[in-house]
Amino acid sequence: MAIADAIVLAADITAIVGESPTWSAREQALYWIDGQQRRVMRLRAETGDVEMRELPFRPSCLVLQPERGVLIGYKKGLGRFDFDTGEAQALPVPGVDLETVSFNDGTCDPAGRLWIGTRHRDASQPDGALYRVGTDLAITRIRGGLVVSNGIAFSPDGRTMYHIDSRPGRIDAYDFDVDTGTVSGLRVLRDYQGLGRRPDGCTVDAQGFLWVAEIDGARVARYAPDGTLDRTIALPVSKPSSVGFGGADLRTMFITTISYGVTGREAWAGKLLSVRVEVPGVPERAFGG
Repeated sequence: MAIADAIVLAADITAIVGESPTWSAREQALYWIDGQQRRVMRLRAETGDVEMRELPFRPSCLVLQPERGVLIGYKKGLGRFDFDTGEAQALPVPGVDLETVSFNDGTCDPAGRLWIGTRHRDASQPDGALYRVGTDLAITRIRGGLVVSNGIAFSPDGRTMYHIDSRPGRIDAYDFDVDTGTVSGLRVLRDYQGLGRRPDGCTVDAQGFLWVAEIDGARVARYAPDGTLDRTIALPVSKPSSVGFGGADLRTMFITTISYGVTGREAWAGKLLSVRVEVPGVPERAFGG
């Protein structure tokens, strides 16, 4: 049984570092960013039209807000951004030292808290950390010793949190308590050392399987909750960066990609790709603050 249809070019815009594909059911549109350039894009699913906005700072991730706009994790801070008006509002990040690290990937848990990690500036030292930003904007450091904190995802029942450290390459899983926003039972789900590819962004589908963009692997992979490889989808680009579900039925998987450092002939490097899959995703959670 085939898991997916053919890969499609969803948006013919080349990002240097495409990231954070996030579906807004309210708008029936997909947001994503260019982490190297100060840009956020919005794809209207019905028409295929793409709009682009300049940001005040380089972005690292974005999540939805309940009513309007998005919350953006910038490399050196957090802020609200209204895509329609271009209005930007900075938010405080007390207790986070961004001198030698920068914010990287993030997502919201089922209670609307933001989980976001940091990465060492040249990806060589374990100075990164994982943070929880409460709906009251209180920031709590959850874990240190990370090099490149990356993709974060929560199981559909909210009882498991997945977290990626892209260097040297590992997917961790935690038991998650939605009520308290605490993690326990840390375990390694997948170890990528020596494989020549690294995990980057991730998301879960409605069956609780974890989809991972594998940079330098030219594929996205689907893993069972116990870490067993279920299947892969080959891509025409070597550096997929993240994945997210969208479309009215949440059966369109959007894939952001990277053009930076790509050698050879990869016409779709940096583009937004999509593929139709059998198992739908779960709705994006908005920040509750």
